[in-house]
Amino acid sequence: FFLYCGHGGGQSCFSRKQVERLSSSENKQPSLSTLVLMGCSSAKLVAPNRRDLARFRKVPIHYEPEGIALSYLCKGAPCVVGNLWDVTDRDIDRFCAKFLTEFFRQDEAENVSVAASVARGRAACKLKYLVGLAPVCYGVPV
Repeated sequence: FFLYCGHGGGQSCFSRKQVERLSSSENKQPSLSTLVLMGCSSAKLVAPNRRDLARFRKVPIHYEPEGIALSYLCKGAPCVVGNLWDVTDRDIDRFCAKFLTEFFRQDEAENVSVAASVARGRAACKLKYLVGLAPVCYGVPV
């Protein structure tokens, strides 16, 4: 389990190129853990040819998304949790605390998945529809 709290998706610590160069000694996919990226737009995927709005109507759309979350998934991370858009820091801190409390709860009767913890963590946000809906879960919810 890897938790990043900061600006963006943690590209200041691990750039997309560094993530994409990860490899194991046997040239197989590395074994990465679940990643939780609690920064603004950390799970946002962008089509490379749609960044410049001035060329919006001139260039045909080719939707091949890219982003740090997709890089981690392609390198073997089973699940990546991140935010689709910019969020307020206090509200996302509330979400993160609730998410972690739900996920690491010691109740043996019920195993809580990452996706269920994300859903339950949304209730902690004051701006439920602006900040609460920004966190998403890509991959297999473990």
